[in-house]
Amino acid sequence: IPVMYTQEMLVSEWVNTGTFDFLYLPRSGNGQSNLTYACINFVSQEHALAFQDQWHKKHLTQLVSRKPLNISFADVQGLLANLMQLNKKKTCEARQCQPIIIKNGQHLTLEQAWDVCGKRNVWKSQ
Repeated sequence: IPVMYTQEMLVSEWVNTGTFDFLYLPRSGNGQSNLTYACINFVSQEHALAFQDQWHKKHLTQLVSRKPLNISFADVQGLLANLMQLNKKKTCEARQCQPIIIKNGQHLTLEQAWDVCGKRNVWKSQ
């Protein structure tokens, strides 16, 4: 992913029709650029495979990049597992550094996502 891409730019290209519930584009320490990869949690394997078929070795449209996308499957699978992985990392508190979490068509904060997953008050408590 080109370093100047934002999560909002990705969402405008990767329109979510209920296919994923988590999208995270990690940012550099100062938040000025991304780390050139994103994590998406799809709600089914079929949705993940369809996304891979559509985007693997393709280019995003809003910024030019010489390298095509390389879509691969992560070791971490599931909304709760992704939240727990994120909880282990140091992330900046700015809005652009936070993941996009969607459940039942509603955008959730990290705290709300923990509640939905039945893990109230877990965020950054470790």
